[in-house]
Amino acid sequence: MSPTTIRRPPLIVAEGRRAVARSHIEAALVGARAAGWTVVRGWAAPLGRERVVCTGWVSTRDDARRALLAAVSGAGLVIGCSVDRDIADRLLDDLRRLGHVQHLRAADRPPATALSNVERALLGLVAEGLTIREAAVEVGVSLRTADRRLASARDHLGVGSTAAAVLVALSKGR
Repeated sequence: MSPTTIRRPPLIVAEGRRAVARSHIEAALVGARAAGWTVVRGWAAPLGRERVVCTGWVSTRDDARRALLAAVSGAGLVIGCSVDRDIADRLLDDLRRLGHVQHLRAADRPPATALSNVERALLGLVAEGLTIREAAVEVGVSLRTADRRLASARDHLGVGSTAAAVLVALSKGR
């Protein structure tokens, strides 16, 4: 990739055990460097520098906040993530507001094939023609939680849209 190929900063989150996620992170960093990005360890992107990618491991809520602040300031992120599911979901949701997030899961992580009851219920209601807001009310969760759960379902099913997740879930009887 040439330096002009990637214009927006990369937002890459690798989840799982460090030993396995590290290979995803290193590969992403090689790609970022090849595309002309300067890689900085930690969350303090040098002010005034363009094309900076911060890298590190998010293992606490504070790490997640610092990484998010770096991204908000314009830096790209290539991070490993091993926090509670709720913190990881919030971080991913916030990063998705900034741009496309490449969410990688370590190969030895337990298979993410089983959808949660809430994810299945939301997909079923959307399949019946309800809006996400209506489905959230029906299931008894907030719209934000419904959005997060549908994003999680898309990730579990390996698709990019809720419509595709509905089709996959229906075809596999999930």
